[in-house]
Amino acid sequence: MVETMLRTGDVVYPFALERYEPKGKSKIDLACDMIKQVPISNQKTYVLIDSWYPSASVLQTSAQQGFHVISGLKTNRIIYPQGIRQSIKQFASYFSKSDTDLVTIGTDHYRVYRYEGKLNFLENGVVLLCWKEGEGLEPKQMKAFLSTDVSLSNEQILSYYSKRWSIEAYFRAAKVHLGMDRYQFRSTKSIDRYLALLSFVSMCCIYSGQGNLFDGLHQYRRQKQQHWIEYIYKQAQSGVTLAQIKTQLRAA
Repeated sequence: MVETMLRTGDVVYPFALERYEPKGKSKIDLACDMIKQVPISNQKTYVLIDSWYPSASVLQTSAQQGFHVISGLKTNRIIYPQGIRQSIKQFASYFSKSDTDLVTIGTDHYRVYRYEGKLNFLENGVVLLCWKEGEGLEPKQMKAFLSTDVSLSNEQILSYYSKRWSIEAYFRAAKVHLGMDRYQFRSTKSIDRYLALLSFVSMCCIYSGQGNLFDGLHQYRRQKQQHWIEYIYKQAQSGVTLAQIKTQLRAA
């Protein structure tokens, strides 16, 4: 599945979801279609994507919508420092600690080298080469990030990209608590209906949890338990036998 989630302030909610089929549109094409659906805002909008999605078409579609892209980047991508064509991994092998800046994001510290210039799929952008402080500058330990907004500082790029983790947390919650990885259907129509229902339930939980999916989910479960307890109590008070209550609740 390819999913778009929207974030405004601290609130994150599912916006659009498409099934990926090998014989249908590519994931890149699906991503482009979904980016076009995102509402235009008078505030700067950033498309946060992992290293699978930064391509010329995704960047072009985002730019046409007036959005900037901040993404993870595979280290075999090509850049052109001083006009010399080489991979990010090759370029990183020349660095020493003195070439990097120390950047703090939350409680974590990183050594960061900033490259600004041409990439194979972009005329000008910022690429940050990052290592966790204290782990050395080996190319294998490096993470790379792209920003099409060259006005952002290193701290801003990494801080904004860290907000993308919300989609990972959402998928985990959907699998663990909402059965996303356990549903069984015989038709694509049934799958689509289930996924639409899952998004609706998630929205309801996020709303009742004041922006937090887990809080909303736990609140709903508490309410459900209370309703069952009240129901059993009222049935017992009206003279319904325990056997009848078990039958009504399909627990017999």
